[in-house]
Amino acid sequence: MATSRHVFGGVPDVEVVVGNTLERDEFEDFAADLVIVDAPWGQTWASSAEAVEFRRREGAFRFGLPQRSDSTWLFISLALEKLRPAAEGGGRVAALVHSGALSASGDSAGVRRRLLETGLLESVTRLPEGLAPNTSIPLYLLTFTNRAVDAMQGKALIADLRTQFTTEDGYRTIPSSALMELESGLRTGRQGPRNRLVDLRQFIRRDAPLSRRSSEGHRLTWRLTTFNNMAIDTQFVNSRYGPSSDVSIDGEPRETFDLDPSRIFRGNSRDLEEDMRAKGWPSRRLSCLLATEPEAIKETDGARVGDLFIPTTRQGRVTVEIPDGELGGRVLSIRLDGDLAQPGFLAAWLNSEQGIVSRRRAIDASSSGSYIIALRSDASTLMRWADELIVPVPGKAVQLELASVDERLASFQAALDSQREGVWVSPEKAEEVVSKIASAFDDSLTLWFEQLPFPVASALWTAETATSLGDKLQSYLHAWEALVTFHATVLLSAIRSDPGKSAEIEASIRNALHDQRIGIDRASFGTWVVILETISKNLRRTLESGDADEVARIRAAFGDLTEPAIERLISKDLVKKFKELNVKRNRWRGHGGHTSEEERRAQVDSLISDLRELRQTLGSVWTQLLLVCAGSAKRGHDGYIQAAEVAVGTRSPFVTREFRVGDAMLDGELYLVRNESQSPLRLLQFVQLRAAPQNGQYTSYFYNRIEGARVRLVSYQYGAGAEMEDDAERFRDEFGALLLG
Repeated sequence: MATSRHVFGGVPDVEVVVGNTLERDEFEDFAADLVIVDAPWGQTWASSAEAVEFRRREGAFRFGLPQRSDSTWLFISLALEKLRPAAEGGGRVAALVHSGALSASGDSAGVRRRLLETGLLESVTRLPEGLAPNTSIPLYLLTFTNRAVDAMQGKALIADLRTQFTTEDGYRTIPSSALMELESGLRTGRQGPRNRLVDLRQFIRRDAPLSRRSSEGHRLTWRLTTFNNMAIDTQFVNSRYGPSSDVSIDGEPRETFDLDPSRIFRGNSRDLEEDMRAKGWPSRRLSCLLATEPEAIKETDGARVGDLFIPTTRQGRVTVEIPDGELGGRVLSIRLDGDLAQPGFLAAWLNSEQGIVSRRRAIDASSSGSYIIALRSDASTLMRWADELIVPVPGKAVQLELASVDERLASFQAALDSQREGVWVSPEKAEEVVSKIASAFDDSLTLWFEQLPFPVASALWTAETATSLGDKLQSYLHAWEALVTFHATVLLSAIRSDPGKSAEIEASIRNALHDQRIGIDRASFGTWVVILETISKNLRRTLESGDADEVARIRAAFGDLTEPAIERLISKDLVKKFKELNVKRNRWRGHGGHTSEEERRAQVDSLISDLRELRQTLGSVWTQLLLVCAGSAKRGHDGYIQAAEVAVGTRSPFVTREFRVGDAMLDGELYLVRNESQSPLRLLQFVQLRAAPQNGQYTSYFYNRIEGARVRLVSYQYGAGAEMEDDAERFRDEFGALLLG
């Protein structure tokens, strides 16, 4: 009561009454232009059932009564009944609800259906978790209106703001820009990167029991749920499982109006299936490849020879060998049916980056709760998991060949490790061992350079093509400067998507720099290492927390890069490598006196060896996330189609491509982007490209230091000035909290 009077203290003629809204209308003759509903989440109305049912007979709750375990729709129903009549201008209801109210079956689903049939629903918005104090319950904002001018004619606006939050002092808030975007969508009805207009029937969810009989005679059953008004019929089953899968529908599908908008937005299986189609490989659900139900094994004695063993956690490797050690029910034993899928091939693919994405997606889709750690071990959950796990099934010959190649590569690694150990047994044979192996890797780095962002690729190419040993050593050291600057800039750019959290991290970086007596004002290799290490540690901690919205926000910050790829960019191995290079660089540069040609050659070889380790750590990250220089954009159906020069490889000018993006990129700015990225990652100006007007050739520059009112940028490319200056004022926002004053 005191809180209510405080909140409305500045509003004239406010009347506050304490009462039970479900049992009695304290403002019976009052009609509202706006009603805000913040009902108790998931609260039962059983104690008020007699009064509620009486009021229902008297004409209240005209959309029906929900199940007694949740009173949310009773409050919304009463709010709608308090609106000013449409003939008098109507009004609007804004309701904050939990996810269960949107999706529950039974009587609550009937209330939702009747309400949708009236055409009163205006919008559904998914909000970030953690907005409400003391709980991480996902919340949604629903708006309803009876105003004829605002009627959507059988449609509703859906919006997803789950990644649109900033965190400060442990509290999350939605930035004003996201709220303005939502308001604009409601006011104009125009679609945007995070909202779209949908037909009300797109809220239909269907579920049906499915089954198939394996060649061993086992009848496997599971329930399939579809969203977005997707029919469950023979055509859909053939499309999902393949025409010869023998999967049958065992009952009439049930329909429910599910107002959770998450499933209407782009499905997270699309990238996987597109990747398989690009390779010419059919995709299948694991459920139609099983001979028996998946079995959670607790002891190695219960494991069956010939099975596939898949961890149920988000980490771990898939194997065809019986796992060692404590299993604790966290490994599934999978017996495959027939020879459509080879165990060795599936194990190798499921350990690849795309395979890890598929495994995590299946865990997320078949687990309950906000924080997903591992699957439950009951049969229905495990079959649902199997039905969500998408795997490729190319021809048998391809599978056998790739499984063999993967096994041989693993044996090569073992042989390399053995040779490395052997060097210390017989040091006199060291050069002979290296000469045998080196030829296999001679050209691999130059091919890798062509996959890297141009600012680092061009610096590496300068080192690769240097003619004298001294120039080569100096150029490789410069290339490592470019690498650490670029990677630190990428991470710093990504965390700026959350201004509150970024300010905290940057303050921590500033303190760490101060402790080491270095700073961003005179950026050294060590400066960038501190930035890289601090941000990486913070992002790793966030990803490991399992907070679904935080993970989604981080993925959005990196241009919708996959989670395994982000893990590579922030890995301990990457940080460790840059720290090793910093120590090595300082030791070499601090060494006084003459450096012999043999020493220089050894140093160059060491830097090249480090590059090979870096390539292994990064994997295919830079083939997934492209550096582009943005060009012109045109508005599309739910975002933009934007031309951009692809700044990848060792040479310019660049090829121009079109990208579909949610948020438009600023013309002339550098971004990291994937096709269909919701929010491309704008790169801070610590890395720049400057074009020569006469020939379109680009030169890369990297921030180095502040000099008075100017900043100094250096280039590590041939054919260009070694440095240039820019106005320090232009960098004020880039420095953020890294620089005091």
